[in-house]
Amino acid sequence: MSQWDYKIVTINIQHQPDVLEWFSSSESGNPTVQKALDSMGDNGWELIAFLPARPADHLLKHPVSDSEFLVQADPWLYHAIFKKPSETMEERQQRVESDRLERRLQRAKTRKP
Repeated sequence: MSQWDYKIVTINIQHQPDVLEWFSSSESGNPTVQKALDSMGDNGWELIAFLPARPADHLLKHPVSDSEFLVQADPWLYHAIFKKPSETMEERQQRVESDRLERRLQRAKTRKP
């Protein structure tokens, strides 16, 4: 049976378009969400759910004073839930060794005059 790793990413979908976007009129959706999805997908994560990060408006009661206050939902925050197959010990060891080699190469490049 396959083992899975899960990751929850909170995304603020409120987007302030810049001047260039006004002219390009992109139809690919919210660029903030698109960047998050592309980044996670590039790292092997598969999106399995996308839902509001906080439930609808609700009342909370203070535990000491018993006063109630309204907590409004944030319409801009969403959770994106991703999964990918867990690494085997061999795969993890190969990845760690590859990362170490990459860091050594980066250090060697920065040392050369």
